[in-house]
Amino acid sequence: MGNGFLRVNGKDFYRDDEKVILRGYGIGSWLNLEHFMLGIPGTDSQMRTAIANAYGKDNAKKFWQKFYRAMVDKSDFEFLKSLGVNAVRIAFNYRLFEDDQNPYSYMEEGFEQIDRTLGLCEQYGIYAILDLHSAPGWQNPDWHCDNPTGESLFWEHADFRKRTLALWKHIASHYADNKWVGAYDLMNEPVVITVDRKNLNQVSTDLINEIRKVDKNHIIFVQGDMYSSHFDLFEPFEDPNVACSFHFYPFLFQHLYTKKQSQKEQIEHTLFENVTLKDISERLKRPVWCGETGGLFSDSNKAQQESTLSDILEIYERYGISWSIWTYKDARSMGTMHPKADSPWMRFSASTKQKRDFWDEFKFRDSFVDELAKKYSMEISSLEKRKLGFRILANNQLVMKEVYAKLFKDIPFEEFLGYLDSFKYSNCECWEGVANLVRKYAKPKK
Repeated sequence: MGNGFLRVNGKDFYRDDEKVILRGYGIGSWLNLEHFMLGIPGTDSQMRTAIANAYGKDNAKKFWQKFYRAMVDKSDFEFLKSLGVNAVRIAFNYRLFEDDQNPYSYMEEGFEQIDRTLGLCEQYGIYAILDLHSAPGWQNPDWHCDNPTGESLFWEHADFRKRTLALWKHIASHYADNKWVGAYDLMNEPVVITVDRKNLNQVSTDLINEIRKVDKNHIIFVQGDMYSSHFDLFEPFEDPNVACSFHFYPFLFQHLYTKKQSQKEQIEHTLFENVTLKDISERLKRPVWCGETGGLFSDSNKAQQESTLSDILEIYERYGISWSIWTYKDARSMGTMHPKADSPWMRFSASTKQKRDFWDEFKFRDSFVDELAKKYSMEISSLEKRKLGFRILANNQLVMKEVYAKLFKDIPFEEFLGYLDSFKYSNCECWEGVANLVRKYAKPKK
């Protein structure tokens, strides 16, 4: 049945005649930057613009080239292989390939880092799953799709969707015959809240059809609505090589847990009730992959984070569900690997925060929206409150990025460039609790 590619077979994944469970990591805040993971404010494009403005475009290019190497290199893959990892999810931004001022014209250097990583994947026998984390017009209202506005315009304007179709066709043409590309992850965490929700099914169908014009080999993952948690919008897929990817962070649901059941029992109940895995299995009849799960290294109670992650991985293994931990490496937020606390990058990060805490912003958003709502005699719907809240968060980023201007004046470029050495594998520390869990369930071959 096989041709060397990873494929869907019924409700499972196979390579040739061998059943495969994907166990691995997401490589985040690398080809798509996230502020709380990099430890500095702003969206991806805001960070890049700030550095280009401070040091010039040529130096900015030099900076990011070194960053890419520091974050992901051979030593990192040696470590991943030692854990038993067989898949990495590569999150990338559409801007890697396309300039908004020159749409449909693609920059070939966009493939450079993905191609380099695929070479490492082949060397160490690890699949790469390509994840469009930021689509033109932004598929959700959050920072992690490089959205500076808090409004998801992807669903409002047809041209953004046309550009995404063309971009995926371009990427699939490049990788159609590469057997170390495990799958295409079409669109990270879509949120359809302002238009006809059926658009998600139509866009996914269109993307699948467009990719199949040039690539009939690779698995295509679709993600559900509301940050990849609800799949009720999808109709059964005609393409046999399509699977579903959901995201589940158990720490986000801890407020629902009671003392009536064990933590593991409550996580399992929440997982199947809130993420509709039963619907995927019984109605859509497709295999599932948890494209994101993980814990907070920055949390004061790491033992609790490790306990909940252990429970969720045990559940996945029991049900034969593939999984990917978010994230492999970052600035001491969620990463298994991270710079040392006293490293140059972390000292720089501390100077940008100005006593700011990422998670506190959500509390501020909710209280601000509530106060604003009191000023009107009419009731503001929960949907409008939600939309307003995202715009407030986006405005926070606009304010915080002004911090950069003062910081960069006192940091010579060569010194700033040297800060990136903090991310090299040889200079990093490991969250051993999570690494041991991955090693336990991924079962590396001796």
